[in-house]
Amino acid sequence: MALKNTLDVNRQFFIRASPRKVFEAISTPRGLASWMVVRADLPATAGAMYELEFDGGWRHRGTVRRFRAGRSIALAWAWDGVPLKATVLTLSVRPKKGGALFRLVHAGFPREKKWMDLYGGAEWGWTYYGMNLKSVLETRHDLRSRWDG
Repeated sequence: MALKNTLDVNRQFFIRASPRKVFEAISTPRGLASWMVVRADLPATAGAMYELEFDGGWRHRGTVRRFRAGRSIALAWAWDGVPLKATVLTLSVRPKKGGALFRLVHAGFPREKKWMDLYGGAEWGWTYYGMNLKSVLETRHDLRSRWDG
């Protein structure tokens, strides 16, 4: 069996919150600021431009590839100052007895040495942020610290 030409980050979290609450947290500026970013401009429209600002001032800008209200969003994900093509980040929610299943797939990292640091950072980062989303929605405790990283 041949290796795929790209690597993907796949994370899944069961969250004891309604699918509506989880979708709001992953798709609205206020929701995103509660667990991931310090500021978000995320229109609920495919084809629109979005911008996410993280602690420390670094930003991600790109295009909303897909927005399915209550279900999923997909974002073209590019890095400021990094001359590499964009990957695609998909966040989705589905009902699960007792809560919701949140799935994150960050797809399209080429299997090339110049991409490995970004891929490794995505592996670490999405695990960190996914656990924080779970914590915020289940316990209202934001785990982020300025010393993380």
